[in-house]
Amino acid sequence: MRRPSRGRRAARHALAAVGATVVFATIPAGASPAPPGADPISWSPCPGQPQDQCGSVRVPIDYAHPSAGSIDLAVIRRPASGPGPALGDLLFNPGGPGLSAVGLFDLFAAALPADVARRFDLVSFDERGTGGSDRLACGPGTAALTAAVPASDAPGKALPGTPLYARLAADCRRRYPTLLPFVDTTNSARDMDRVRRALGARRIDYYGVSYGTALGAEYATLFPRRVAAMVLDGGFDPTEPLAGQAADEAPALATSLRRYLARCGGQAPCPLGPDPVAAYAAVFASLAAHPLPPPGGADVQPVTTGDLLAATLFALSSPGFTPGFPAAVARAGEGDGAPLAALATTFGEDAGGVALAPAQWAYICQDARDHPGPRATGTLAWALARRHPPAGAAAVTNNLAGCVAWPPARQPIAGLHGPSGLPALVIGGTGDPNVPYTDAARLARTLRRARFVTWVGDGDSWLLNDPSDPCMAGVVGAYLVAGRLPAPGSRCPARGGGA
Repeated sequence: MRRPSRGRRAARHALAAVGATVVFATIPAGASPAPPGADPISWSPCPGQPQDQCGSVRVPIDYAHPSAGSIDLAVIRRPASGPGPALGDLLFNPGGPGLSAVGLFDLFAAALPADVARRFDLVSFDERGTGGSDRLACGPGTAALTAAVPASDAPGKALPGTPLYARLAADCRRRYPTLLPFVDTTNSARDMDRVRRALGARRIDYYGVSYGTALGAEYATLFPRRVAAMVLDGGFDPTEPLAGQAADEAPALATSLRRYLARCGGQAPCPLGPDPVAAYAAVFASLAAHPLPPPGGADVQPVTTGDLLAATLFALSSPGFTPGFPAAVARAGEGDGAPLAALATTFGEDAGGVALAPAQWAYICQDARDHPGPRATGTLAWALARRHPPAGAAAVTNNLAGCVAWPPARQPIAGLHGPSGLPALVIGGTGDPNVPYTDAARLARTLRRARFVTWVGDGDSWLLNDPSDPCMAGVVGAYLVAGRLPAPGSRCPARGGGA
């Protein structure tokens, strides 16, 4: 899945002071521009989180017709702990797309370098269609989608999960006819600027993780003079065609899986035995031939290779949060698929148990110009499964499967460019299975005004996988607090077994 964030002030960045004119997104001819101001946020203590403040910001559903309806975005803030005045507002997006930024706010605040957390007012908001911001709730349940077989047994066949994805698209259109067409990253970037205005900030800093890097890049494209500093951690270029994104991810996923299993084999004892690679392949083959019965008989979904691949992507993206993955695979090999199915379901849901699929596919499909059909997608999944066995087809499930029946995008993301002042900081992880290192490097080139830094490590983003790394903490802290860019070609080496 994909993720990022934002925030900042002027004196630190002479480069960022290039212009104080408000830059608005392009609005179709004949449309009314957005109002010049925004009501300030009315903050109140968050339930159960006395150190945080909660509020909301009202935004139009359709920026071309702002009087046609509005929604409220859930917003959360933690004031800078000091000493001294705050340097500005650092906004955060955890990615997904579809994850609740408000729900993951504490995780973000705890992971940030201490000097950053002390100097900034930390802010997050749930994007439209997610969390507390009129979330989308439609389509089949998470268990049904994760159990969808990821690839057919021959080229030219439709993607096996096509009926489920068609049902998802149709049900979401039926339930949310007004909101759904406007759930995309371009509108979310415009929402983010409404949050900036409601905060009373002239510019913001931003920290985005995985998909959040796409949101940050689109914001910098629409509002280049409203960015003080921007960290894009686990960056990917959303202008790349969906099939290309899958083709890039498949080898990264396969390499990451081999390395993960090899590390398990070097530990004593590894639940998958002395040859974890062979054990994993055997479980995959067994599930392909004979899916396991529904866990406990309570679920109508059998446990399939789809569940195995969803759990695998979860473990590879967040290895520190999924220590039970090897044991779950081993249990599946013994005939008990419950632990594996539980991991797969967790990967497909937010922290509060809310299905991510509706918002995830709304953003992915409505950001993309191309939507390959069921047969083209099925053939790609078959090819990647054969080229990068056994997990290659997961790249299709992760990047474009849900778009096989989705309507054409109204405003797909087109060209991108970076902020007008301080260049963005783009972080690429050498062992990222979800947003490959090559994609992060491509995003840095696409933005033009960006500095690329390599994190040698495993998982989807540095911040959520190894925030205590002193090298990366130093790079990010110096950039956000002092506006100091790392040297070109900077690289933070592995600490104990990274990629």
